[in-house]
Amino acid sequence: MAAEATQSPFELLGALDQRCRSRAVGLPRLEDAREEWTGVLFRLHGVEMLAPMDEVGEIVSVTSVAPVPGVKSWVLGIANMRGNLLPVMDLQAFLFDEKPIADPASRRLLVVSYEGVVAGLVIDAVLGMRHFWRDEIAEELPSLDERIRPFITYSFSRLGEHYPVFSPFRLAESEGFMDVAV
Repeated sequence: MAAEATQSPFELLGALDQRCRSRAVGLPRLEDAREEWTGVLFRLHGVEMLAPMDEVGEIVSVTSVAPVPGVKSWVLGIANMRGNLLPVMDLQAFLFDEKPIADPASRRLLVVSYEGVVAGLVIDAVLGMRHFWRDEIAEELPSLDERIRPFITYSFSRLGEHYPVFSPFRLAESEGFMDVAV
């Protein structure tokens, strides 16, 4: 005790710090952080799929569309979205050559902008956002119609359910999607 009394306050704090560090229990090691993925769950042609949030600019209700002559049947026309012209494409008609049977009130536009291609994709319904961990990516793709497979990048699996991930960017890159004239 007498030795401690002759120490300066700075030396006392240093000794206290050293004693605390020698007796402290270390923090647990930081495990590799799990990376989260977020997407929009939507329905098209009776199939629930996800679109990556970073590939969807926005989701809007289907507004009035002005028809455009000389285009394929799946090109519904042009819509005015806050002063900007937006080509509107019926995704089900493009992929499956079928007119949608979904309730018109539930139909939505996924607005996509990719390397100069801007389009509104009409889908049957938006079911909300879904969050997954990257380690939930499935080893195999679920069985899907061959017409949609080129646009599916991977799928997530959770509790026995498979959620294919549809890439609007892959769609925008496809020659068939860019060929709208009849």
